[in-house]
Amino acid sequence: MHVMDHWDFDLTTDSGKALEPGMSCVRQILDAIPPAGDGHDSWRDDVLLVACELLANAHLHTPGATRLDIDIDGDRLTVAVTDQATARPAPQPWRLDTLHGRGMHIIDCLATNWGVTPAPGGKTVWAALPLDTTPQLPDRATH
Repeated sequence: MHVMDHWDFDLTTDSGKALEPGMSCVRQILDAIPPAGDGHDSWRDDVLLVACELLANAHLHTPGATRLDIDIDGDRLTVAVTDQATARPAPQPWRLDTLHGRGMHIIDCLATNWGVTPAPGGKTVWAALPLDTTPQLPDRATH
């Protein structure tokens, strides 16, 4: 069964503080997807971590996130964050003696692929993750 759905959230109303409302949107969607009967739902934690890293990078390295998109296409979930800067993410060398610089490495490890797409007034950074199960999508009226 091929399942497709798309959610988009405008994050411009929070004056550049899109991390918390963005994560709330991601949790809302994930909470509405029924758990797998086999208990293999670790992909949910991966989605939350990748979404948090993308939103945090937009918050820390750009004037702020403007949009969050989530797509489910069959057995793949894509999280995309649009921000107001054109500079591409530049993963830093992995270092143990610093508090920052691991976000894109984490995304690279968890996502099947990720990339950057130009957007009006900035860019969209996206990451695609595998789903362990084909979800039953929530009713669009609930979000």
